[in-house]
Amino acid sequence: MALSLQADAFIDTIKLPDSNHRLVRARGGDIPQSSEVSGIEVRLSQVLIKDNGTETIWPFPGYADVYVLIVVLDNLTKEPQTLTLQGFAGVDDHESLPVDRTAYFWKKETDSSPAPSQIHVLLSVLKSKNKLRNTGKVLAHVKENPEYTSLIAQIGKAVAGPTGVAVDLLLQVGTVVGSILERVEDKPLFTQVISFTDLNGNFDSLGKTTHSQQNNNVETVLTLTIRDRKREAMMAKSVNEVTASA
Repeated sequence: MALSLQADAFIDTIKLPDSNHRLVRARGGDIPQSSEVSGIEVRLSQVLIKDNGTETIWPFPGYADVYVLIVVLDNLTKEPQTLTLQGFAGVDDHESLPVDRTAYFWKKETDSSPAPSQIHVLLSVLKSKNKLRNTGKVLAHVKENPEYTSLIAQIGKAVAGPTGVAVDLLLQVGTVVGSILERVEDKPLFTQVISFTDLNGNFDSLGKTTHSQQNNNVETVLTLTIRDRKREAMMAKSVNEVTASA
């Protein structure tokens, strides 16, 4: 059976809570538009291997070699903003991988710079059947693969349409990477696709919001950080006015 990331994948369009600073209003009385944000970061904060899928049979300790694949698309570019593959050797059950890193980053350079309206993140944990490969060479082969280049050519159209189209494209890209990687289990330990969109209000909440997901094998935490200097200044002014009147 060939590797497929579609099987048992968690697919989420994030709905953020009405807490944080979502209800700060502009002078005209409207909630500021998502396009007004000045910075966005999606951070991979944690990958916990709960069960690596390897039995402990004496004298073998039951460790596993795993890969973490991250692919990120947005509506601003016609190629992945992020495409990374990292290997981890000798991973035990209940072990956290050292993965605290930025998966996606955008910063407004000028007042006219458009902000992303869609960000789609694929995260997959794949179990290797053999010794870990050189991931840099694997990704180089991926970028030369005709199926991969065909999928990448569809990014612009995919992110301009319904969220499900971009999600399906991401899963296909991930499957291509896995097929070129070879010597991995047909069923990933864990796969998720998370979509952050302006229509869903994901960029209206300032500060950090964490999103966790898990199955029997893996637990992950992604952290979304939104910055908006104008709204932050409005909040500070509002707090100062309340403090002064108290």
